[in-house]
Parts: sequence; C-alpha cells; structure tokens
Amino acid sequence: MANVFDYIEQYGNVRFEDKEFNEVDNLIFSVLAYLDFTHTRINDNCYSLEEIGREYLRKHTLKEARRLGIAIGTAYEILNIIVEKERYRHLRVSNYVYDTKRDMQFSAMTFRVTRGLEYIAFEGTDQLISGWREDFEMACSFPVPSHIEATKYLNEHVRLFGPKVIVGGHSKGGNLALVAPMFMSRLKRRRVKKIYNNDGPGLRRKEFESEAYANILNKYVHIVPHCTIVGAMMRNSNYVVIKSDKENILGHSAATWQVTDDHFTRAKRSEHSLEMERRLWSWLDKHDDADRKKVLEAVFGTIEGCDILDTMSLLKFRTIVKVIRQAKDLDKESKDLVIGLFKEIALKK
Repeated sequence: MANVFDYIEQYGNVRFEDKEFNEVDNLIFSVLAYLDFTHTRINDNCYSLEEIGREYLRKHTLKEARRLGIAIGTAYEILNIIVEKERYRHLRVSNYVYDTKRDMQFSAMTFRVTRGLEYIAFEGTDQLISGWREDFEMACSFPVPSHIEATKYLNEHVRLFGPKVIVGGHSKGGNLALVAPMFMSRLKRRRVKKIYNNDGPGLRRKEFESEAYANILNKYVHIVPHCTIVGAMMRNSNYVVIKSDKENILGHSAATWQVTDDHFTRAKRSEHSLEMERRLWSWLDKHDDADRKKVLEAVFGTIEGCDILDTMSLLKFRTIVKVIRQAKDLDKESKDLVIGLFKEIALKK
C-alpha cells in the first residue's frame, strides 16, 4: 500500500514544470501548514522551502514534533524528506502568519509552485484545545474568528493580476479553505483555481444553502477518507472518497491515505462513517444554535476548567470522567452524541 511518502520518493525529483500539481501535492502543502515556523527567517522575507525547512529541522526534533500530535509529527517527517527533493526544495515560501488565542488558532502560508501558480495553506487543528473548540463552534455560530482571519488573508495576499491560486487545508484548515473563498473579494476570487478541503468540517444548513457556497462549487473538492468522522461534521458536498489504511478517527491522519501513482486511491464510505454523519446531521436539525452552544460549553467548559490546553492532556482519565459527568445534564440524544464523539476523537486519537 503506497502513501504520501511513497509518492514523494517516486516523483520528488520531477519539477512542477514537467509534472503538474495534483491532489497529493495539495495534501503535502496543507500538512506543512501544521508546523510552527515562527522562529525561522520565514518572518523576514520570501525564502526557499529548503532554506526555511533546514532551519526548522535544526531547531526541532522528530521526537519533539511527535509529542505535539500525529499531524505535526507527520508534517515534520514530510518536511525532512522534501527539503532534498527537486520538486519542492526551490519553491518560495512567504506570507507566513501564526496567531493563537484562547478563542482562536490560526496559521497560514503561501507556496509559489510555478511562476503562474501559488498554493495557500491554512493550518488544521493541532494539539491545542482552542482549535478543537473552534471546530465545534462552527456548528453554533458563523463566522468563527478563524473564518474572518482566513478571508482577510486571501483578500490581502491574492493579487488581481497575480498568479492563479489554489487554496487548501487539512482538518479545520480544510474548512477555512472552503469558507474564505466564499466571502473574499469577488474580483480576487476569479484568481482562485481550485479549493481543497482535506477531511475538514462542512457548513451549517444556512451557509450550505447560500449563494456564497454555490459561487465556489465549481472549484471545490472535498477529499475524505472512507472512514471520515471530521469530514462528516455538518453539511458538505463534492466528495472525493479515498482509501485510508486505518479506521475511524485514525483515518483522519494524512499519513494513512493510500496513493496510487499520482492520485489517492478511490473508495466508498464506510457504514460507520455514514451512520455518524446521519446522527450528526439529525442532531443539528433538531437543535438550534443556543442548544448547540449549551452542549459546547458543557464539554469545553469542563475541559478548560481542568486547565487542559491540549489534546495530549485530554487523555487523562480524570478529565474523561468529568466530561462524561457534565454531559448527564443534557438531553439524552445530546448526551449520547457527546459521549460518542468524545470516544471517537479522544479515546482513539
């Protein structure tokens, strides 16, 4: 079973001028957005991916990256390989932004792929609880702070007469890649060639049925593993279902996505994934934003009350018990959903 690492080994020395950008390259760039380049020269100017990457690798270890979560560990491993590959090492990296607050986690960066093409990557949900909270707040309110920042980023960095742009991200980053083009400047949106949501959440019914969503559908691709849970959160369309070598939430990891030559291996959604989607959509249809907010506060209020800032600490037994106890005050359907999702996200992560 081949994966993204096998793809890099096969095509890593074939320049983009000789082999066009494809969906696997999209995943590579979206995963790199998980890395915190704050203390590299990326903040000063536009440097090559090789220069930025080697500086990052000198300052951080794989062991350190893996402690921060699966996504960041995978990103580190990918970076460690592509800094030596002709296809990637000469690409220019610019416009790096990293901003994290209690109610927001946001990061973005731009890759110059060729003279006529750029890829803008939005960071997904890493180990920070603030990021996971934002994922769930998307079901309660719109826009969330990261949506505003992502739209602002596109309006600032997409040029009217500049290169074409592909926008993408993994997990929450995929949702930002979906939403930001919906609300960016209409004229600048013409420069957007394609939008990749790599297993990120979708939209509330109101936004899903909006003209803004219809305006970007011809450019939009939602890539999900066959066992998707995160990608089934809220409404979505334009699915491309691919095969993961893991099941349940573990299939969310980009390292598990199977590759055939230069594209992802196609598959069908699993019954478990479809059932979770039915449960989520049914619950959303029966509960208004105020009810959803109540559930959100019951879960994340408890987590934050335990001074839990990241998902690694979330796995402590005492925290799990407190969250489940807090859920007992919710209606039965909400309680069952919270416990089920908590098991999917926390216990199998």
